[in-house]
Formats: sequence, structure tokens, C-alpha cells
Amino acid sequence: MDDEIMEDECDIEDEELIIDDNEAIENVEEVDKEVAECVKNKAINSMPKSKKNKLSRDPKYDPTKLEDNAQQVLQRFKYGCECQDDQCFKGLNPEAIYRHRLNIAELTKAEHDMYLMGVTMACLTDPNQTARHTERRRLRAQYVYQGRRVCLDAFLYLENCTHYQVKRIRKHLITHGVTPRVHEDVESMTGEIENGDLAVRDVADLLQHQYAIITGGKTREGCPIITFPDNGNFHNVSDLNYQRLMLYLTSVPTLQEADLGFHLIVDRRTDKWNSVKTVLIKISAFFPGLVHVAYVLRPAGFLQKAISEVSNKLFREDFKFRVIVLANIGELHDFIDKDQLTEQLGGNLPYCHSTWIQNRISLEKFSSMTQDVSIALDSFTRRLSEIEFPNNTIATTRLLNQQQAEYNELKEEILTAARHGEALLDSVRQLTGKGTADRLGNVAAVERLLVQLEETERTFDLFWSHHSSRLRHCLALRQFEQDFRELQATLDLHLKTVDDMTEVGETQIRVDQLVRDTTSFQRICRGDIDRAEEVIAAGQQLLNGRHQCPTDVVEPKCAELQRVCSILSQRLERRLHTLTKCRELMERIDKANVWCTRGIELLAMQSNTIPMADQVLHDLEQLVESAEEFHNPRCIFEDSIVPETKALVSQVLQRIEDVTVMCEKRIIILKQQLIKPPRPIQTVTPEPAKPLQTSPQIIKSGRILKKANTLPKMEMCPIEGDSSSPESEPRDVEASRLKCGHVLTELVETERVYVAELGSIIKGYKMEMTNESMIHLLPAGLIGKSDVLFGNIEEIYRFHGDIFLRDLENCISNTELVALCFVQRREIFFRLYSYYCQNIPRSEQLREQIQNEPQFLVACQQKLGHKLPLAAYLLKPVQRITKYQLLLKDLLKYSDEAPCCTELQEALDCMLVVLKCVNDSMHQTAITGFGGDLTAQGELLLQGSFSVWSSSKRERLLRLKPSQRHIFLYEKAMIFCKHSKPQAHNKATYHFKRYLKMSQIGLTESVKGDTRRFEIWLQGRAEVHTIQASSIEVKQAWVRQIKGVLMSQLAELKGKQNTALAKSNHKPLRQTISWEQQGGNVSGSLRTLSVDGNSVLSHITDVSQSTEDDVAWSSENSNTDDEDAFSENPGPAPGGRYVALADYCAVGQSEVTMREGDHLELLKLIGVGLIKHA
Repeated sequence: MDDEIMEDECDIEDEELIIDDNEAIENVEEVDKEVAECVKNKAINSMPKSKKNKLSRDPKYDPTKLEDNAQQVLQRFKYGCECQDDQCFKGLNPEAIYRHRLNIAELTKAEHDMYLMGVTMACLTDPNQTARHTERRRLRAQYVYQGRRVCLDAFLYLENCTHYQVKRIRKHLITHGVTPRVHEDVESMTGEIENGDLAVRDVADLLQHQYAIITGGKTREGCPIITFPDNGNFHNVSDLNYQRLMLYLTSVPTLQEADLGFHLIVDRRTDKWNSVKTVLIKISAFFPGLVHVAYVLRPAGFLQKAISEVSNKLFREDFKFRVIVLANIGELHDFIDKDQLTEQLGGNLPYCHSTWIQNRISLEKFSSMTQDVSIALDSFTRRLSEIEFPNNTIATTRLLNQQQAEYNELKEEILTAARHGEALLDSVRQLTGKGTADRLGNVAAVERLLVQLEETERTFDLFWSHHSSRLRHCLALRQFEQDFRELQATLDLHLKTVDDMTEVGETQIRVDQLVRDTTSFQRICRGDIDRAEEVIAAGQQLLNGRHQCPTDVVEPKCAELQRVCSILSQRLERRLHTLTKCRELMERIDKANVWCTRGIELLAMQSNTIPMADQVLHDLEQLVESAEEFHNPRCIFEDSIVPETKALVSQVLQRIEDVTVMCEKRIIILKQQLIKPPRPIQTVTPEPAKPLQTSPQIIKSGRILKKANTLPKMEMCPIEGDSSSPESEPRDVEASRLKCGHVLTELVETERVYVAELGSIIKGYKMEMTNESMIHLLPAGLIGKSDVLFGNIEEIYRFHGDIFLRDLENCISNTELVALCFVQRREIFFRLYSYYCQNIPRSEQLREQIQNEPQFLVACQQKLGHKLPLAAYLLKPVQRITKYQLLLKDLLKYSDEAPCCTELQEALDCMLVVLKCVNDSMHQTAITGFGGDLTAQGELLLQGSFSVWSSSKRERLLRLKPSQRHIFLYEKAMIFCKHSKPQAHNKATYHFKRYLKMSQIGLTESVKGDTRRFEIWLQGRAEVHTIQASSIEVKQAWVRQIKGVLMSQLAELKGKQNTALAKSNHKPLRQTISWEQQGGNVSGSLRTLSVDGNSVLSHITDVSQSTEDDVAWSSENSNTDDEDAFSENPGPAPGGRYVALADYCAVGQSEVTMREGDHLELLKLIGVGLIKHA
């Protein structure tokens, strides 16, 4: 019984091997009948164990799946085969099998077919007899691997193929022999899709029948899904149409999605099992993509269901892809989400086939449009890349305009396509349901085309930008060559004209006309020279442009234009200079002729009488005095003489000499005639004589003191040696003016030298740090630190060279304007030079770090030819800012006019303030350890070093030895610091010690023991700092500044009390306020602002006889002896009644608490006031 069943099984298997493609359906029906009979007889239960194992194999198993290494092949051997003895893999080398399978996998489809044909030839048995020597109905196969027989399962694994491939190869081999298989339909259709010929119009009829559809749904892995709907019409589609349809549907997803592979859903719930077999055979015969799984919804009929269960087991392994047979759509949902399935498959994915076709038509139309645009752009860019540029300006301009028009037209086509794509995108979004996979796919496709179009547009714009830039560069080059030719001819003509200008003129009028003609011609030449300079600049721009330019063409032309322009300018200047000299010569000759004529007229006058002789003598002396410029006539005419006027000059010189000699002789004769005896001079002694004797200093200084109008007027004769004569005063004024002029000249000349030196530093040192030829000498410590080394010297250079020097040059003739230059620029001076001076220590430190690598600085110094190193030149700005005030002092010294002196004094004060601010800012930056914000303390008013004695009630200690402190006085605070000696780079350091608010201090102006001392104390003298200045002048300056700050604070407080002051209208004498901001709260620390006896209280009886200018700050602990020396006003009289202007909280038993508005009576005034409530 077993042998008969095996024989039947073999017959069924052999029947499958000779199925022809055209008879597939009929053979399948026969197979189905046989399988049905097996089901009825339940013969399948008696099948051998190996066959059962084969039928029950895991459907995921794929014999063509390659292993990663030989170890995995060994694991497959351990799994075994499906034959009964399981001996097929024994004795095989896993490493050899692994390499064998890899080699087969690398074969092409045609090569693999030929290989399988050769293997199959060795596997065919005798076609005439069976094993029992009976006649066979069909061929029986034996499976052989390298001379040993193996089972089908082992053979498929070892040869890396599927059962379906083996059957097809054997069928082809029996029918056609070893002739290669040709897949003409597949190749032709593949060629169509690769050439882009297959579009929706080519498969429109196939799409309408819905043989297969792609809804846009995806699996959980992201693979596209193609559905074969259960329409009962799939058998009507031919193989060619099926291939066209599959080629089109697989081209719908993106390349990335197609590379992932496809999942197929074959819905045959209302159809027969033979239709399932037909679909699977067609899919296996041709599918242009990778198929992972085919989900088959099997027929729902009872008989069809039974047939499908057996047929599935028989045919499931015949395909390269997995086939999963599903009983219902519920099982399908286990593999694919409902959101990715249409309603026909129990899903939620909306899908309209007609809308999908409409969207595909629109999408492909847009794609075709973008393709046409891309082809047009490629043609345009290829043509532009191959074109040669013209050699003249007109042709180049015409070509540029033509290509610009073509570019604009193509650009408009791109924009039109983009607008069409945007409209299509909006249409797709509106026509398709929101969130559907089809909508998302179409939207993604349109967006992808729009992105490609945008990228094409960007590439096209970049190409046109580069090409048009090259074309414009060519046009500029052709224009440069044309302009050069025109200018060369014009300038040569100008040179010839200048060479022909040789006339110098014989009269002053003719010379003036020649000057006007030459000046007019110079303006014409100047225009052409300016045009030549523009052409040279254009040539330099061509050389420096990003596009390659023929250097040997442009550079010689630029050099030639520069040479011709220089020659033309020099010859014109020389011509004008010659004419100017001739005009000066004519003027001098005319003056000489006039002078000689006047001399001859005087020599001809009669001098018979004494008055006439006296008059002639006077006129001759005036004539000789007026001819001082002719004292050395040859030197006068030597600079103006030219060869053409040499003879005329000789005649004039001879005439001047003759007239001069005659005039001198005549003057001597006339003086001899007019000699008279000297008249006595009577000396008058001034009365009273005593003041003159007792005031020698006044007489010596040349000043005259006038008494009251009641005294009689007296004439005073000059005292020899004691006062200057009236004649000497103009000379002194003239000398002062000359000195003032010298100072102004020195100011401008030194400013020019200063600017030049700054420029040499920047060009010779700073710019050389980026010069490629000097980088190898640059120390590593200097790289990227030019701003540290040079500070803001470049900004200083620009200010002086572009602004300040020009201001001085424009104002050099007016001292007041020069002074105004300094006043207006003081803020810029302070900003620039304070930053530069603050950077000096950093610069010095950097130079010390590189002192062992001086090659770069030495090389720069040698190139500049400087005798001094860089450090000396970096001190130039500091030297210059201190030089200004010295020059201004000299100007002020030699200036006598009052307005001028006022302006100069203001300029001098400004520069002194700038110096002080620069110095203060340098000191301020050296403060260390201060935790607050220095900028919040207001303006820095003063700073200096002092000896300080500090005492505090808390410490109860008396410090006998003073501390040396450097004090900084700000508007809002005093900061005490300890000065440390500079260790390097000449930079002092100030360590913060104490901080006092100006709103909390009191001032004692004079302290016993030393007139240089003053006190700063807190309320109640809880903390007292006795400060000793270096001189009385320094002390007075500090006291004055501190009093000014305190007075400004008092003014602010009085501003808050305007209402109370308006009611009282009393003279302010003393004011004490609480430490809180007048809130009536007396708790907390208190503040006392204390003034002298005239500012304690408001006197009731005396009404506003003094102003706030009478108020001077002092302390209640002042020494009365010292106060008398500084007090200008008598103190308030005892017994007077006063009004308190503010609240005061008593500190100790010796003080009185008062409120604002309290009436007080002054009982006694002994250094301090003794008062009581009235």
C-alpha cells in the first residue's frame, strides 16, 4: 500500500514537472481532482514521515537565503534534510559549501539558468524504465551533488535555488534542450520603463479593470502593498498586459520604498483555487520588484477550502517568496494594520480608484512638464558652455543681452512649472481624503517634484550667475581695451599740443592770456586724465577679479596709461610754472620801471630853497625806503628769469642800479645843504617824585598808575632803561606774532610727522603680520594678537590723519579756530588715548614674551629703516597727547588778543582735563579686590596718595603710625586702596581697603597739628579718617571737591523740602537730617550732614540775607581757632530763635532730638551750639 501511494505521489510530482505555461489552468484542474480523491480516501494520513515533514515545513524557510559564515552552514547541516536516512549532508565541508553558495549567488539570471541546465542533465534518470524495469509514463528525477545522490531538500539548499526554478529548467531542457531561455517580454517592458515611455495613458485600460491596484498602504516595515482585488477577471489579462501593469504599479512608490520590497495581497475569497494558482504563477514568472510575502485570502467555499488546504501544502514551496494563505480578513489584520487596508479588506483606508487615476494623470503631466524644463535647461547650459566669447564690445553686449533674454524666458518656464505644481499640490490635498495614504503619497510625489524643480532652479541660477559673470568680465575686458585705444590716441594728441606751447609773452597782459589758455587746456587734459585713471582702476579690478584675466594684456596697458598721464601732467605743470614765473617777472619789471621813473622825476626836481630841498630829500628817502626789495635786484629776478627774457632783465637791472646810485648821491648833497645846529632838550621832572622812587617795580614793568581825577595831570618823560619806548611796542607785538606763527607751524608740522609715523607703524609692522612672505618669521605668541600689541593705534591714525590734521591745516591762519579744534575733539581724545594707555601694560607684557624671537620685529624695522625699535614708536601717542598742552601754553603766552586768549585758555583746560582723565582711568583700572561696580560710583573726580590715620569707636584703638593710602574720590563714594609697587610693565596696583559713601560722611576742613590735614568722619564720629595731603594746595583742592559734592547733596535735599522752605522764609543756618530718607523713621544707622555756624538752623528774625554760596561744610568737632581762619561770616548770635529744617535723632546725652519745624533757642556758641526747645 505504501509503495502504491508513493508511486501516485511521484506521478503527481512528475505531472507538475511538464506543465506548460499555456496549459497551466487545465493541468491545475487535473491536479485538483487528484488531490480531491486523496482527500476523500484519506490517503494523506498514510504518507511517509518525510513527506509529512516536507508538507509541514515552516513557510518562512527560504533555501536561497545566504548565510553570513561557514558556522551557520554547519548549523543548517545539523538541522538535516527530509529524507528518511538523513545522510545527505554528512561528510560535506561547511566552508566549501559556504563558498559554493556565494559563487552561485553572484551569477546573473542567464548564467544561473545555464548552470542549472548542466546540473539537471546529470539528474535525469533513464526515461524508458522504472526501478522495477517497467515502462514509465513520465521522467523521474534523481538529485546529484558532486557525484553523490541527495534528496530534493538538500539539493535545493546546496545549489542555492528553488523547487520552482528546477522544474522550469527541467521542462525547458526536455522541450528545447540546452538552448538559453529568452525573456523577450520582460526585457522589452523593462526597456520601456527605463526609457520613461510607460505612463498612465499606456495602462489606462488595465487600470480601469482593477486587475491590481496600489492604494498607498504600507506594512509595519514600511513596504508598499499591491492588492489583487477579487473581481473575477484576472484570467482575462494577458501576460504582456500583466507585465505592463506590474511595471507601472511598481514605479508608483519612491525608489527608497521600492527598494524595501513589496507585500502582495491576493483576494480570492469568492473565486476558485485555480485562480489563486494562476495569480501566483504569474507573479512568480514576472514581478519587476522584490516580493517579501504574498498574502492569499483563499476561497471561502467548503470544497475550495479543502482543496486550498492541500494545494497550499503542495505548492507553497514552489515560489521564491513566502506565501501565507489566510482563511479570512481577520488573519490578514494580524500581519497588516487596518489603517493600511481598504474597506474591501476590512480596513479604514479611504480609496477611490477614479480619483487615484485622475491624480496620477495630473502628477505625470506635472512630471512631464518638469522633465521638459530640465531638458531645455540642459540644452541651454550645454550651448552656453561651448560658446566662444566675441572680441569686440558691440558683439559681446549683443551676446549678453541675447543670453539674458533666453535666461529670463527659461526662468519664467521654471516659475510657471512651480506655480502649476503648487496648484496641483493644493488640488490633491482637496480632492483626496485627509490623512489617506494615497493622498500622502501623491502629496509627497508632488512635493518631491517641487523640491527637484527648486534644486534645478538653484543650480541653473548658479550656472547663470557664473556664466554671466564671466561674460560681463569679458565685456569689461573688451571695454577696457577699447577705452585704452581711444585714450592713447587722445593723450598723444595732448602731448603734441603741450610740446607746441613755447610762447611766454612779452607783456603782462599777454602772459595772463597765455595762463588762461593753458589753464583751460589743463582742465580738458584733467578730464582725460581722470578718465584714464578710471580705466586703470578698471584694469586693476580685472586683474584682481575672481575670473582669470590675461595679465600680459592688461598690466602693460595700465602702465602705459600711467606713464603718459604722468608725462602730460608734468609738462602742463612745468608750462604753468614757466608762465607764472614770467608773470612775476613782468610784475617786477613793471614795478622796477615805475620806481625808476619816479626816481628820475625826483632827481629832475628843483631844490633851490630850503623847503623845496627838504621836500625833495624827504621824497627821495621815502623812495629809497620803498625800494627795499630792489636792494639786491639780481637775486630778485634770478628765480623768474627765463632764456626768452634774459636780455630784458639785464636792461632793467642796469637801470635800477643807475637810478639807485644817483638817488644816493642826491640824498647826500641835500643833507649837506640842510644841516642845522641841534636844539636843546629841556627835561621836566615829574611831580610828585616820591611815588616814582617808592614804586620801582611799577616803573620797571612799564605800567603807569593813575590817581583819582582830583589830582592834576602831569607829563612824564621816559626814564632811560626803565621803560620801553613807543617804537619798541610794535616790534614786541610783531615778535609775539612771529613766535605765535612758529608755534602754529610747529603744531601742524609735528602733527604731520606724527601721522606719518603712525602710518609707518601700521603699514610696516601690523600689516606685515598678515603678509605671507613674513609669516614664517612671526612668533607663535604674536599670531592673532595684533590688537594686543598695537591697541587701537589704527583708530588713532584714522582720527588724526582724516580729521584732526585736516582741521588744523584748514584753521592754521586763525588761532581761535585752532583752539576750537581741541575743544570740539576733547571727547574723542579722551576715548582714544585712555584706551591706548590702558593697553600699554598688555602690549609690554606681550613684547617681553617674544623677546627671544625678535626676527620678525627686526626684519620690519630694517625694511622701514627705523633707527629705534618698535617700543619707542609705540610711545609716540603718549608723547603726543602730552605735547598738545605744551604747544597750547606757548600759543597762550604769545597771544595778546582777549578773545583769542579766552579760546586758547579753554582749549588748554580741555587738554589738561583729557590728560587728567586719561591718567585717572589708568589708575582706576589698576584697582583690585573691589567687589562692587566702579561705573556705578559716578564720575571719578580726584585720585591721589595720602597719609591716613583711621580710628573707630568699635575698635577702641588709636593708630599712631599713618597708613599710606591711595584715595579715589567719586561722585557717590570714596575708595581707599593700598598702593603696591609695580613689579613688571611699570603698572601700579591698588588693593581695595575701604569704601565710604558720600551720602554718609562729614568733613572737617582743618585739623590741629598740620595745615595739610583734614578729616572725613561718619555720623557720631563712629569712624574718623584723618587725611594728610602732600601740600596745602592738594588739600584745598580735595576739600573744595568734597564740599562741592556735599553741597550738591544738600541742594537735592532742599529741593525735596521746597514746601517747608516756602512757609518759613528764614535764613538757613544749620541742617541735620535723619539717616533714613525723611520717612520719619529714626531707627537704623544715622547720617549727619554738618555745616558751619551759619547753616545749623533757620533764624526766625533775619530774613534771607545770605545765599547758599555762604555755606561751607565743617564738622561739629572743628577747632575754633582754625575755624576763625577760614570763616567769613560771624556766627549766629546767642539768644536767637531758629526753626529746624529736618528731623535729627540725638546720639548721646550731649545732643538734642528735633523734628522738622521745631522752634529752637541758641543759648551759647562755643565751638558748638548750645540750644534748647523754645
